[in-house]
Amino acid sequence: MVDTIGGGGGWPLNGLPVGLGMALAAHQSALDNYSKLTEAEKEKIIAESHNVKSREEMDTIINSLM
Repeated sequence: MVDTIGGGGGWPLNGLPVGLGMALAAHQSALDNYSKLTEAEKEKIIAESHNVKSREEMDTIINSLM
């Protein structure tokens, strides 16, 4: 099971895998852009983050949002 942050509510990191949430929290512009995505686009990013095996792979996802 993947750890997630929170479970709902208005905060944009709720329900995200921890690694993705931490990476977004460290990059305000990526977080801002993530919050503007459609639900389908967010689900795609979340699915990609489940396969991340290194910081470099997470950085690639984050950089795609900036």
